[in-house]
Amino acid sequence: MAKRTDSAKQRKTQGRALSTAVHGLAEVMKTLAEQQGLDLQARIDEAAVREAEERRQLAERLQESVVPLFIVDEEGQLDRIGSCVLVRLDSEFFAFTAAHVIRDAGSSQLWAPPEGKGGKLLLLPQCTAHLSSSRNRDDLDVGVLILRAGVLGAFQQRVFLSGAEIDQDDQPDDGGLPSFYFVLGYPASRTQVRVSHATRHIDQKSFHCATCPVAAAEYIQEGMSQSDHLLLDFDHKEIMIKGKRVTPPKLQGVSGGGVFHVSRNTKQSTLVAIATQNWRNSRLIVGTRLKHFLAMARELKAISPPELIR
Repeated sequence: MAKRTDSAKQRKTQGRALSTAVHGLAEVMKTLAEQQGLDLQARIDEAAVREAEERRQLAERLQESVVPLFIVDEEGQLDRIGSCVLVRLDSEFFAFTAAHVIRDAGSSQLWAPPEGKGGKLLLLPQCTAHLSSSRNRDDLDVGVLILRAGVLGAFQQRVFLSGAEIDQDDQPDDGGLPSFYFVLGYPASRTQVRVSHATRHIDQKSFHCATCPVAAAEYIQEGMSQSDHLLLDFDHKEIMIKGKRVTPPKLQGVSGGGVFHVSRNTKQSTLVAIATQNWRNSRLIVGTRLKHFLAMARELKAISPPELIR
């Protein structure tokens, strides 16, 4: 029997080789620039600062549409269970999340902050949950909450993604340099959120990372359908901030967060998938493609009584 290819190790090796090559090229260019009286290092540093600021602004903008979800446990304590993404289709409002997030909540009411920066948690407006989940490895893990437009209350100030902000045509993946993929959600780690259980007030940090889709061969190796899922490179041992490796928080709680395709030139971001799993051994973030959530939402619009939507 042929030995299984360690794709995660290959990605790490290739990534480090590329980083070494880029570093070597930069050193050569800096030497040439110095001969011309130019400070190339200063320009590289400026570009790095500019890129970091653009990523921060991107995360801050998307946090208005990607929301952490909490429940109150049997002891009256707040417990984060996942994330969701707010979407508007025509005049109807929905929250897309992973089916297992809703399943884990059970009969508990869902709480969320009405602002991206956190604040006092409020009960999510009355909603109806609909799930598509097989519990298999290739699970679509689709959860759609209908949010009644007439009772959004404070959540009206949230940004519901619509139009060109969502991938309505199931566009092909783009692994080229002109764009990247951006994952944003809210990990349940205690280091990422401060909770006042008495006042139900939170100060939160989102998790976000820029990454890229893996090759088609890895879908086959992992037994995943490329037409249904999006597999993204995420090696938790290779996360770099300001040139240093850091340990990211465990991604429990990021389930239900958004996966966005971002153009480097226009800065436009498009929701393409909902994050559902993090396979640490395979060093992958798994997303269910948005077409499945849109199909469920459109079906619900067609069959639901008006009072359940409006």
